[in-house]
Amino acid sequence: MMCWKKLFFNQRTFLLVFASLFLSFENNSSLSAHETSVSGTNEIQGGNFTLNSTEGPLSLKDLRGSVVLLFFGYTSCPSVCPISLATISSAFSKMLPADLKRTKALFISLDPERDDVEVLKQYTGYFHPNILGLTEDITVVIKVAEQYGIKYKKTLVPDSALGYVISHSSDIVVLGLDGKLRRTFPHDTSATPLKEHIIYLLDENL
Repeated sequence: MMCWKKLFFNQRTFLLVFASLFLSFENNSSLSAHETSVSGTNEIQGGNFTLNSTEGPLSLKDLRGSVVLLFFGYTSCPSVCPISLATISSAFSKMLPADLKRTKALFISLDPERDDVEVLKQYTGYFHPNILGLTEDITVVIKVAEQYGIKYKKTLVPDSALGYVISHSSDIVVLGLDGKLRRTFPHDTSATPLKEHIIYLLDENL
């Protein structure tokens, strides 16, 4: 039974990514401006922050004792964001339940104008229950992005379906059990090294 559930989940994630790529190509080729994702991050200062989720305000410090993955993006992102979240989901699917209890991924929207907490909940729900969508006023989000070295630029594209595209750093930021930066992974990393690094951090203080 578990094998069938896992197969269904993997198929669902694959279909979501495929549909996102297909629709972005068919409906709006100008969105490809986002395809050249910003590689790397600026200097990461780190630190606590508080953003909104469907369960209310969440502070990073609330997750001390867990390995936390941060990824900044937006739900209308044509390819980089869904591929990155699918990679995180795949890494999580390879982990034991006990390890998953001490692991969380935060998908922080750089497009709060469109991505409210309910939209984010539905979007992240397609990938994995351990991925939580967060948002706030754009001024707050940009401050958090700057804390974690994320480059952000909104460009108006009048002839596109959205009216704009958002270029942003595409790295997956990994924080240790103490909430401090441990490593970043490029968005196109494979799930295995990401999973192995998470397990290493979980076992570090045992």
